[in-house]
Amino acid sequence: MSDGQQNHEPAQSDSFADSLKPGTELLHGQFRIEKFLNAGGFGMTYLARDSLDRIVVIKECFPSSMCCRNNGAVMARSRQHQAEFDAVVKHFGAEARRLSKLQHPHIVGIHQVFEDNQTAYMALDFVRGRDLLDTIEDPRMKLHPRDVKDILLKCLEAVHYIHTNDVLHRDISPDNILIDGKGNPVLIDFGAAKEEATRASRALSALHVVKDGYSPHEFYIAGSTQDASSDLYSLGATFYHVLTGQAPPDSQARVSAIASDRPDPYRPVSGKFPQFEDAFLHAIDKALSVFPPDRIQSARDWIELVDTERRRSAALAQAELDRQIELSISRLVQETNKAVEADIKEHEAKAKAERKEAQRLQKLAQEQARQRKKTLDELALLDDFAFHQEQSKNAEEAARRSAMSVNHDEITPPKRRKSILSRLLPFGLLRGTFRGNGPSDYL
Repeated sequence: MSDGQQNHEPAQSDSFADSLKPGTELLHGQFRIEKFLNAGGFGMTYLARDSLDRIVVIKECFPSSMCCRNNGAVMARSRQHQAEFDAVVKHFGAEARRLSKLQHPHIVGIHQVFEDNQTAYMALDFVRGRDLLDTIEDPRMKLHPRDVKDILLKCLEAVHYIHTNDVLHRDISPDNILIDGKGNPVLIDFGAAKEEATRASRALSALHVVKDGYSPHEFYIAGSTQDASSDLYSLGATFYHVLTGQAPPDSQARVSAIASDRPDPYRPVSGKFPQFEDAFLHAIDKALSVFPPDRIQSARDWIELVDTERRRSAALAQAELDRQIELSISRLVQETNKAVEADIKEHEAKAKAERKEAQRLQKLAQEQARQRKKTLDELALLDDFAFHQEQSKNAEEAARRSAMSVNHDEITPPKRRKSILSRLLPFGLLRGTFRGNGPSDYL
């Protein structure tokens, strides 16, 4: 029996001797127990009223394998269990606070977490309605295919929400999906919910909740890797039950058969129910794949597989996105081409200007060379003229001197020419010939 079910009577009280009795008050009278609802691996669930006389569901942390009740207080069965019990209570409170932050129309609301009787409690919204298991097992109830699809899509929205908050439900099954008076599903019983990154202690591993037919094989292995596809396997098994009237084969039996090279005992629903679309049935079969990599990997992916309108909207959105991307690329190409053309034009203009400047400089150099040659030629002519003038001047000077010499010879008588002996003998020698008033030795 599930949390919040109003239409079911609890089991016999002598089978649950440790349950709180009707009239018991919690949290200093803020909550009063009305009746026991059910018990699970982590605790017990009660119908209660709060201080404003509103009906609520109270979930008590009561791992019966390691604790008992004594005068209302919950305590470990032995000293050996004390540390493990304390770990469970701590984890229960932490997860309750974590889950209290989840706000979604298809997830049961947790509006208070508190401690009393040496254990932890959470107060949940009371949902009027029947669980999905009761609905599909009641011969008077016949869900229309449209209702089945609507319930599945709303469950997928809720699962997608909790997964985006890094939480796994870990106990999705027909009895943990309530259908309210308006036909809307509400996920309940997060007692086994865990953060994806949490690594459970040995005590918590022992309390892992598994349900044959609904739990994937990794839920049977403590410490195994569990992800979004694990919850989706359970959701697929739930709707397999909705379609076929029974749960699918136990996942452990399926793994064993595959390991032994025997046929998988699972019988696909694809092609078996013509009132449902092929995509709807195929998605359930895919979600129930034995090995996680073969399953649907996210609730959002499943939604797009089965919701024709959303699939069409997604396709249109993708097409629009593709068109926008194509337009963006086209604009980018055009802008790039324009930029390239502008660069080319600028480069050509710059090259043309450079060529023009080079031509101007070349002409200027040629003109300078021509002027230099002209100047050199003029200088050469000037040098030749000066040379000729100098030559002429020198010739004239020589002629003048020659003329003057001729005239001088005519005016000045010629000098007496010395004798040869006088030219040869110095004057002193000539004088010496008469030294001593004697005749010269030369004479």
